[in-house]
Amino acid sequence: MTGRVSSLARWPERGSSVSFATWLREMANLVAVTVSPPPFPEDAARGDGQPVIVVPGFCSPTVSTLRLRRFLTRQGFAPQSWTCGINVGPAPKVLPRLERQIVEAAERSGRPVSLVGMSLGGTLAREAAKRCPQSVAQVVTMCSPVRLPVMTPLAPLASLAGLFWNDDARRTMARVSEPPPVPVTAIVSPKDGVLDWRDSVPERSPLVEIVTIEGAHMTIGSNPEAQRIVAARLARSISKDDV
Repeated sequence: MTGRVSSLARWPERGSSVSFATWLREMANLVAVTVSPPPFPEDAARGDGQPVIVVPGFCSPTVSTLRLRRFLTRQGFAPQSWTCGINVGPAPKVLPRLERQIVEAAERSGRPVSLVGMSLGGTLAREAAKRCPQSVAQVVTMCSPVRLPVMTPLAPLASLAGLFWNDDARRTMARVSEPPPVPVTAIVSPKDGVLDWRDSVPERSPLVEIVTIEGAHMTIGSNPEAQRIVAARLARSISKDDV
């Protein structure tokens, strides 16, 4: 993909796996999981203090990643949320600010940082990793679009978010399909009710692993299967001296 992208999304075409009805089901599932979240998986891998930055999804605040961060803390990792507030895509200063957070976290810990991104958060995590690969151990994306514009019933909202972008942001998003030079695990779900899941499947390459699960988009951070996969990949991370 070259040139510029003017919007994150487009309205679902006939034959797409998503629609307004699937979005309504996602909302109902979000309410149910918020009221009664599933237990954390007991057999998940454990960490040894690996630094992790968790990036929220589209139009989501940092509190939306709290459940996942609690799980990672419980498993012995050292997660933190990003410091860019509500995620409206690559608005001016967002990626430079995330890059600075990554570099500073790597310097403090003395080891590269793993990035975990939910939905659009994974898309931005991939882009941030391209900017400072020496400070990034790996990227784990969770139902994250990598083919833009993605088909979703949230297309009108995404168009509004695009108003905050500048030309640099549009050029950046035009290159999202290009993988970063670090290991990437892409968690995708054919049951995704927010975006056409095929738009979240990256091109295969030696550094890219695609893991398919069944689960809703908006509660992917609370999904025990997704949590188990994230923990397993983070536990693989290596020390900075081994890079």
